Amino acid sequence: MTTATGQPSGRPEWAGSDDYSEWKGWTRAGFGRVTPAQRRYFGWQLARARVPPGARVLELGFGNGAFLGFCRERGLPAVGVESNPNLVAWARAAGFAAAHAVEELPPEARYDLVALFDVLEHVPQAELEPFLSRLAARMAPGGAILVRVPNGDSPFGRVHQHGDLTHVTAFGESKLRQLAGRCGLALAAIGEAPWHAQPVGRRTPRALLRGILRWGISRLLGFAFFNRRMDLSANLSAVLRRAGPAPSPGVGAPGLGAVGAAGLWRAV
Repeated sequence: MTTATGQPSGRPEWAGSDDYSEWKGWTRAGFGRVTPAQRRYFGWQLARARVPPGARVLELGFGNGAFLGFCRERGLPAVGVESNPNLVAWARAAGFAAAHAVEELPPEARYDLVALFDVLEHVPQAELEPFLSRLAARMAPGGAILVRVPNGDSPFGRVHQHGDLTHVTAFGESKLRQLAGRCGLALAAIGEAPWHAQPVGRRTPRALLRGILRWGISRLLGFAFFNRRMDLSANLSAVLRRAGPAPSPGVGAPGLGAVGAAGLWRAV
């Protein structure tokens, strides 16, 4: 597999294949469904990102379509990008706007929110800056990029980072802040959702106890090892906003190519 510039991407051929979808548990029957826990989680993320009513949304790597389904429930016009033809077909059959590559979208289209749930860890290190820069060029004025990655600052993030052969880049807060700055962006918010807004499970006394324990352990370890507060959640999510003049589309970045659940850097 190669990037849009013809360079090796370092990704296995099955990364955007049906085998990968099967391994992830994505099914046509379940496409676009949103669980109550996911509804709380996505709602929390949009509230933190200050996404206005009617915002235009672009999601890269929509997988089984849960976030697209949530956007539909909220009345947000959303378009998803995936390279797996079956996933795109499932999305279109369910009435979602979907494309195989960002280059298929109108070149003048701008989005109030660009969502990257579990995407950046699939992007090779050398391609992170052009990838994110081209996404910044797709942002509407006042728009935001929503990112979620395995938490490289936490020992508890390793189960996600090392649980997928297609994960090639690890992220912590400092690295994400550095990348954002090089792309003309800044971190407006960072940290994972609290226990009551997690995308799995129910809000029960047991979940509350686990949330309190995680909070206490994070504070204790952060103080013991770094003398500061640290987020040791398994995932790390952040909101990025433009820090300076908007970049011009197509300037200083490679051309667009095919995009996939595990090869999305080829699309921007």
